[in-house]
Parts: sequence; C-alpha cells; structure tokens
Amino acid sequence: MLIIPAIDIIGGKVVRLVKGNFNKKRIYSNNPLEMAKYLEKKGAELLHIVDLDGAREGKIKNQDIIAEIIKNIKTPCEVGGGIRDKSDIEYFLNSGARRVILGTKAFEDPRFLEELIKEFREKIAVGVDFHRDEVVKHGWKEKTGLDPIFMVQEMQKIGVKTIILTDISVDGTLKGPRIERLKQILNTVDISVIASGGISSLKDIKKLKEIENKNLEGVVIGKAIYESKIDLQEAIQIAK
Repeated sequence: MLIIPAIDIIGGKVVRLVKGNFNKKRIYSNNPLEMAKYLEKKGAELLHIVDLDGAREGKIKNQDIIAEIIKNIKTPCEVGGGIRDKSDIEYFLNSGARRVILGTKAFEDPRFLEELIKEFREKIAVGVDFHRDEVVKHGWKEKTGLDPIFMVQEMQKIGVKTIILTDISVDGTLKGPRIERLKQILNTVDISVIASGGISSLKDIKKLKEIENKNLEGVVIGKAIYESKIDLQEAIQIAK
C-alpha cells in the first residue's frame, strides 16, 4: 500500500481545505516545488498534485508550477484539478506525469473518457469525490444524485484502471477515514483504488493496512503530514 502525500495548489501556494470548502483553506507553503522536494527527501514514492483553482473554475490554472515540480523531482506524480481537454492531458504527460486524473469531465462525457482510455490506457485515472454517500462534481459544489459504488463500477466498465476515491465529508478534518464505507466500495470492483479523506494518524494507516484488500493501491495524506500528526517515513514503513 502506497502512502501518497498530497500537494494541493491555490494561487501558486500549497494549501489544504476542510471538506472541500474553499472558504476554509490554510496555506502551508508558498513554494510547491520546495514542498515536493521535501516530501521526496522523506521517501515519498508517489505525489498527488491537485490544481484546486482548476477544480473550482473548470480550467487548469497552475499548470506551469505543476510541470516545474514534475520536471525537477524524481518521484512520480499524478495530477488532477480542472482537466477537461485532451491537450491538458498531453501537456502533463509530456511534462512527465505518471498519470492524469479526470473528475467532472469523466462523469459528464463517458464517451470522451472511453476514447482517452483507448489512447492513454493506465495513464488516465478518475477521481470519484463523494459527500454523505453522494458523488459531487465541479469543485465539490454540485451534487449528482449518484452513489459512489455505482460510479466506481461504471468507471470499471469503461476501462478505467485506477480510481482516486475521496470522502469529502471527512477530508481535511483529521477525524479519520470511514473504513467500513471504503471496504464496501473496494469489495464491489476489481480495479486499483486510492483512498483519500480524513486520515489523521499512524493508527489510521494501520487500520487501512489491515483491510488487506488487493484493490487498495494506496492512500492520499495531506493535512496530517503538514501538521506533523503523521511522520511520513513512519507511515511508509507501516504501509509496507
């Protein structure tokens, strides 16, 4: 199980939100590249980079900063946030990203997603964000009426190989992940799932590790690392 540090970017700065609320943000660094190098030095094996401005506005805004990170570290990166066009995907993949994460566009245009999967295969991942068991989109502002289990299953049918599953109801709260709900979702599909939301301690890492489900590829951690609730090196050892 991979421990995947998150670098969320607003206005060129590393931030964390609470439950996807843009009015509840905290800045942790004015230099995303320095943060990426720090996390790499601590042993990160994959970084999860999100353009939050892009997620909110539906168009990538911090692409140059993200590309600079990818090109100046050795640690692989996955990138998401406001990616809507094939040109956006090609930009990040050509910059060296391991994979690109689609969110809203994947739900609204499944035929487009199918075409991308045929061309880019495992380099396309889909972010399924849900709040109180309902999938949300457009920077978490709009409800879809869809259950996350249904959505993950639909993504598998299309051919998606990796899902980033974020429980917005606990994201940024440090209250711990909803383990039972995660188990339910993991047991309904046979593709890689990266869990995100609420992870607050090494105890949470141990609980996730104990799930022992082959579909759980890794977990994304943000606030807990930045606020020293979790030591990244220790978390990586536990996960292994």
